[in-house]
Amino acid sequence: MKKWVILWLLFPCQLLIAQEPSARFVEKIAQSDSEKALKSISFQEAGSAGETDVVYQRLEWQVDPAVKYIQGKITSHFRALVPALPNISFDLLSGMTVDSVKRGTSPLRFSHGNHRLAITFNEPLAVNSLDSVSVFYQGVPAATGFGSFVNSQHNGTPVLWTLSEPYGAREWWPCKQTLRDKIDSVDIIVTTPEAYRTASNGMLVSEKVKENRRITHWKHRHPIATYLVAIAVTNYVDYTDTLRLDEGRIVPILNYVYPENLEEAKANTPQTVSIMQLYNQLFGEYPFADEKYGHAQFGWGGGMEHQTMSFMSGFGFELMAHELAHQWFGNHITLASWRDIWLNEGFASYATGLAYERMLDGFWWPRWKEVNLNRIVSRPEGSVYVEDTTLVSRVFNSRLSYSKGAYLLHMLRWKLGDEKFFRALTNYVNDPEIAGGFASQQQLVAHFESAGGEPLTEFFADWYYGEGYPIYSAAFSTRQNNKLQISLFQTTTHTSVTFFEMPVPVRLYSFDRADSADFRLDHTFSGQFFEVEVPFPVAELVIDPDRWLIRKVDRVTSAPVFRQELRTITVFPNPSAGSWRFVLPPDEAVLGVELYDLSGKLVYQHNKREAFIELPYLPPGIYLLQVKTDRQVYQARLINN
Repeated sequence: MKKWVILWLLFPCQLLIAQEPSARFVEKIAQSDSEKALKSISFQEAGSAGETDVVYQRLEWQVDPAVKYIQGKITSHFRALVPALPNISFDLLSGMTVDSVKRGTSPLRFSHGNHRLAITFNEPLAVNSLDSVSVFYQGVPAATGFGSFVNSQHNGTPVLWTLSEPYGAREWWPCKQTLRDKIDSVDIIVTTPEAYRTASNGMLVSEKVKENRRITHWKHRHPIATYLVAIAVTNYVDYTDTLRLDEGRIVPILNYVYPENLEEAKANTPQTVSIMQLYNQLFGEYPFADEKYGHAQFGWGGGMEHQTMSFMSGFGFELMAHELAHQWFGNHITLASWRDIWLNEGFASYATGLAYERMLDGFWWPRWKEVNLNRIVSRPEGSVYVEDTTLVSRVFNSRLSYSKGAYLLHMLRWKLGDEKFFRALTNYVNDPEIAGGFASQQQLVAHFESAGGEPLTEFFADWYYGEGYPIYSAAFSTRQNNKLQISLFQTTTHTSVTFFEMPVPVRLYSFDRADSADFRLDHTFSGQFFEVEVPFPVAELVIDPDRWLIRKVDRVTSAPVFRQELRTITVFPNPSAGSWRFVLPPDEAVLGVELYDLSGKLVYQHNKREAFIELPYLPPGIYLLQVKTDRQVYQARLINN
C-alpha cells in the first residue's frame, strides 16, 4: 500500500499533467505525531488463533466524526477447529469497555485484559461445529501505528477514518487480528448523524435516514484480512467511473470525495479504468469484479488499500496505480507474515512501475527506475526481509520494503525474461492454495522457480536476505578482427554478500553513437573476461544502461590490448591493499613486472627477480598486470582496495 503515512513517494492531489514519479511518494510513512507509537507498537498473535475459523462477521457501529468515540455490536460466526473448544478469544484494546457478550440471547462469561477479550462457553464446542457470539462494546479508540481510528477535519467539516495496518484493528473493534484466518464475508452497518455518509468495503446495500440518523449498510462476500476492514465518514459526495468487461459485465469504480475536491477528482480518477484494464491483462481479472472498486478521500498523507475501497489523500496517477495493485497483491493474496511485507508493498510498487512503462507513452518509466534506484543505493545497509516486525516504521520502510522490493521483481524479470516472469506472476495470483488467502515467501519463490526452470536460492539469498549492492567497473580493449575483450569487476557494499551473481547488461557504442550493440554478460566472479563480436569500432561501454539492476557504476575504461595468446597468472591476495604475490611454475624466473591503470598508463614497473610487488601508496582501483619470465609473458587483473 501506499498507505499510511509511511515512507513512500507522496502524491498529493494532482492534475492529469502532473504524472512524474515523485522522489518522495508517501503511502505509509511515519507522521511526526505518531513516530513514538511507530517505534513502540508490539503485537503477539494469540496462541488460540488457530483454534477457530471465522466465517462471517456482522459489524454494527455508531459513530460521529465530530466525536472520538465508537459504540458497537460485533457478531462473529465461527467454526471450532479443535475438539471440546472451551472458549474463544478476540483482540481488543484494554481501554475499551465491553458491556456484555451474548450467544443469541444468552449472556456469556468473559474477561478483558492485556488487550484480549476471552469468552467462555457454557459448554465446550465440538470440533467442526458452527457457533456465534455477539460482543457489545464502546469507548475511545487509541491512535497508534498509522492512526487506527482518527477524527479530523477537512474544510471545516469533521471526518473520521480508520487505518488498521498492521496492528491497529484491535484499537477500535474486537477482532481476530491474525495473518492466518480471513473473515469469509462481512456486513458493515454504520449509524451516523444524518449529515454524514459512510464509505466501506464491498457493495452498498442501503443508505437510509431515520430520526436524523443515517444508517449505511455495506456487504462484502469475499475473504478479507482483519486489517483491511475499514470505515470513513464525512459529508462525502460520490460519482462512479465504469470499467466494461466482456459479456456485458461492468466494474463500478465508486468515488467518495470531499465536496471541495469534486472537480479535481473527476479530472483524475478516470485513469483508474485504464490502469485496471492493464492489470487485468498482466495479472488476471480484478479479483472483486462482481462487487466494486472505489476510492474514499481521507486526511492521511498517502493511501491505504482497504479491500475494494482504497482510502486516498488525493488522486495522482502513482497513488491510484499503487493502491489498485494491492487489490491483487495484498488483498486477494495477503502476506502470511509481516517479515515478508514486500509481497504486498514491493509488488504494488512494481505494478505501479509497469503502469508507467505501458501507459502515458512510457514517458515516465525511465524516471520511475531512476527515482527508485537512487533511493535504494542511497545507503548500503538493510534487507528486504524484515527482521524486527515490532518496529512498524521498519516494516514500511520506503527504501527497503517498497523500492528495493519492487526492484527485486524488476531484476527477476531481467533474469528470467518477460515470458517466464509474467507467467510466474499469473500462476501465483491464480494458485488455488493461496488465492483469497495468505502467501508465504517460499510459495512465491516456488512459482518463479517453476516458471523460470532454475533454482533461485542464491538470488534470494543475495537480494532478499542479503544487504548492500554491487559496484561495477569494467575495462574493454580496442577491437581486433571484430572481437572485443571485456573485463568486468565488482565490489560489494556490505559484508553480508561477498559477490552478487547476476547477468549484467552492457551496451557498446560507436564513436558517433550511430551504432550500438547490447550484450548480456553472465557475471560469476570479479575480474571475469568476456569476448564479444562487434561489427563496428567501439568508443564507449555502458554498464546496465536501462537500469535493470540494483547497482552503482564506478569506472569504465578502454584498456591496453593484451595478446590473446598470453596466459593468465594466479595472484594472491586479490583484492589486496597494495601487496600481491604471483604463483609461477618452479622452473621459471621473473624478469620484469609492468602495472597499468585502466586508462593504459604505466604506473609501475621493475626488473627484479621477485615474484611479488609491494605498493602501499597505490590508489584504490583496478589495474592490469604483465609479468615477464625467462620463458613467456603472463597477465592478470589486480584490485587494490
